[in-house]
Amino acid sequence: MSALFNALRERVEVNARLAVETYTNEVSEYQAMAPEVDDRIGMYDFAVFIRRRSLELASAELPLDHKDLAGISAVGRQRAEAGLSVPSQQQVLGLHTAMMVREVHDLARPEDVTDLLRLVGWLGAQGVRARSAYLRGYTRGVGTAQVLSTRLEILARALLADEPVEPFVADLRIAGQYRISIVRIPSPATPETRSEVVAAFAADRFPVTWLAPDELAVLTPGNVPPAKTLHRVRHAAALIGQPCAVGSAQGAVGRLAETLSWAREASRVAPPQDRPERLPELADLFVEMAVARTPAIDDWLRGYAKALVGGPDLVATLRAYYANDMNRTSAAAALHIHPRTLDYRLRRVREITGVDPGSTVGVRLLSTTVARTLAVPHYAD
Repeated sequence: MSALFNALRERVEVNARLAVETYTNEVSEYQAMAPEVDDRIGMYDFAVFIRRRSLELASAELPLDHKDLAGISAVGRQRAEAGLSVPSQQQVLGLHTAMMVREVHDLARPEDVTDLLRLVGWLGAQGVRARSAYLRGYTRGVGTAQVLSTRLEILARALLADEPVEPFVADLRIAGQYRISIVRIPSPATPETRSEVVAAFAADRFPVTWLAPDELAVLTPGNVPPAKTLHRVRHAAALIGQPCAVGSAQGAVGRLAETLSWAREASRVAPPQDRPERLPELADLFVEMAVARTPAIDDWLRGYAKALVGGPDLVATLRAYYANDMNRTSAAAALHIHPRTLDYRLRRVREITGVDPGSTVGVRLLSTTVARTLAVPHYAD
């Protein structure tokens, strides 16, 4: 065995302990884990095993065999039976991959280039097989009633990360394009609510996952009508019971990580709603997104926001006015006021801002000000 392999073999136990410490420090579910559960899932023993076995097989240029994959699958099942969630396991798998590569890189010297390439190549090919085996075991351990929703969560995370779709979800229908809808809420949802929301999407077999306790990602095939997606998002909002800010974007499989970034950014500037009226996209929110990235302009708009909040329901009036394409009758009906009352409020807007709400400048400036006021807490303070 070469110097690089020998050096890594000598540090197996040290690296395994560092791995367990990293999982415990960075994965919240592991921090809260009871000692008896910690012992049962054998994090340290598995960390030692996978490192020793990887070095043994990589040095001989052999793949993981059936027994290896079965053992990895069994560990995944144990983690599920211990009650660990899909997000926590995705985080652990990511940390494990990063640490294994870093351990090799840290000890490699220029003269080890051949063995370095052999090791990294082996980790790349066999890591995908090991990950699939682990997640197959995990889905077997979550219980029959939860298997479909768990598989859809794992599928959602793989698609959003532009990762290969694991073989065990191959029987689920995979589209060529997806609309990603990000639902953001002001306070973290409880674990029970998060599970209920994920299960609600299982009937349609839509990949869905919580990226954080306050951020839900819904993936719907590109050929699904937006109205159906909106209906499901509204159902999720009702289950969550909090105002939701929604942003969406559509992209092709293999480039969904970029699509996710756009949908997330849109959700950050979208005004929260108890019952989302639409699925706003880049075309609807690009001005607000640009303003949010430009603090000087954002501060300038705050001046208009401060003027508007001092009037009688002017922010709500302008929101309804623009949401109804400046149709006075529709806007007044949405506000449950007489059209003449609406006219009075619009005149009041002109008086205090110096901008006509129905002008081109008014549409651009005031609609953006209203959106920022509704999306950002204390924006007009």
